[in-house]
Amino acid sequence: MKNFFKLAALASALVLAHGAQANGLELSRDGQFATSGNQSAPANWRVTDGMAFNGTTFDGVARLNFATAAGNYVCSGTLLAGGYHVVTAAHCADDFTAMTIRFGVHGNVAKETRGVAKVDIHSGWTGALGTGSDIAVIRLDRRVESIQGFNISTTNDLGKNFLIMGHGTTTTGGSSTATNWGDYGWAHYGWNTAEVSGKNFNTTVFGADPNDDKYGMEYIADYDSLTNKANHNTLQRIADAYGTTNWSSSQGLDMDEALIAGGDSGGGDFVWNGSEWLLSGVHSWGWQICPTSWGCDISKANSSSWGDLSGSTAVFSHAGFIAANAVPEPTTLALVPMALFAIGAVRRRRQQA
Repeated sequence: MKNFFKLAALASALVLAHGAQANGLELSRDGQFATSGNQSAPANWRVTDGMAFNGTTFDGVARLNFATAAGNYVCSGTLLAGGYHVVTAAHCADDFTAMTIRFGVHGNVAKETRGVAKVDIHSGWTGALGTGSDIAVIRLDRRVESIQGFNISTTNDLGKNFLIMGHGTTTTGGSSTATNWGDYGWAHYGWNTAEVSGKNFNTTVFGADPNDDKYGMEYIADYDSLTNKANHNTLQRIADAYGTTNWSSSQGLDMDEALIAGGDSGGGDFVWNGSEWLLSGVHSWGWQICPTSWGCDISKANSSSWGDLSGSTAVFSHAGFIAANAVPEPTTLALVPMALFAIGAVRRRRQQA
C-alpha cells in the first residue's frame, strides 16, 4: 500500500509535467510541487517590487529556468545570506544541462541573473521522495550583492506557521480549474502550517519504514478551506480515521491559507524568529491523497485543491550539509561559527537516469 501510494504520487507528477506547457512557457519540474493556489485571484498574492514582510523583501526568492534532456522546466530556490549560494530541491538540480537563476522577478523582469558554478546534491538523494534528502546547494557563478539573502533555521519548526514563496503555477482556491501559468512572471506567496512530520504520518498510515525521514525530517501541511473547514481538514480526518493522537491538525489560516503547486519545487517555507525570516523548509512534493469518500477534495483536476497535502524538507536537519557546501569566500569565513565546519564535506551524488 505504501509503495503504491508513493508511485501514484510520482505518476500524477509526471502527467502534470508533460501536460503543463502553455504559450511557450517552461514546464513545471516533475510536478513535485511548489507555488500556491490561494483563496482569491492569484494576482492578489503576487510578490510585487518593494513588498515587505516584517520589513523584509523577498527578491532573494529565485526562479530557476533550466533544461534537461526531456525539456525546459521551472523550479524555485532561496538565496542564502552572503549572496553566493541558492538552496533548492535535489530533484530540481540533479540532471540539468543548462540553468539560469533569476532574482527579484517582477512582471517577468529580473533584477539579477546568474549562472551555475557548482551543484552539491545531498548524498542520500536517489530520486525517492519521503526520505528527507530532497535538497541541494547551488553555487552561483557570481555573487549577488544587491539582494538580501536568508539565514537558515537550525531548530525544529514543526507546528509553526510558515510563509510560502515560489515561482510556480497558480489558481484560485476552491476552483475546479487546474493550476496554470496564467500569472507567470511573478513570485507568489501564501501561508500554511507544518502540522506533522513525514515519518509520523507514514508510520501511522502505512506502517514503519526505515527509509521515512532517513536523512532528515519532512514537514507535511494540508490545504484547508475557508468555508468548509471540517471536511477539508485532511490531516485531521486522516488522524481520526486511523484513530491516532500522534498529531492533530488545525482548520487552517482562512484567507491566508495556500498550497504549493507545480514550479514551486525547491522554493522556501520561511519562519519569523522575532528579528528575521529564516529558511525553514524546501518544497519537495505534493499529493492528492484524500479519498473522495471522505469528502475532502474539491477537484481531482486541480493540483492545489482543498484537502491536498504538501511536503517540505526540513532545513534544520541539513544545517551541516548546507554549511559544508555553502562555504563563503575566504574574506567572510571569520563570520561563520567554526563548529559548522566540523561536519566535513558531503559527497555529491547525482540521481541515476
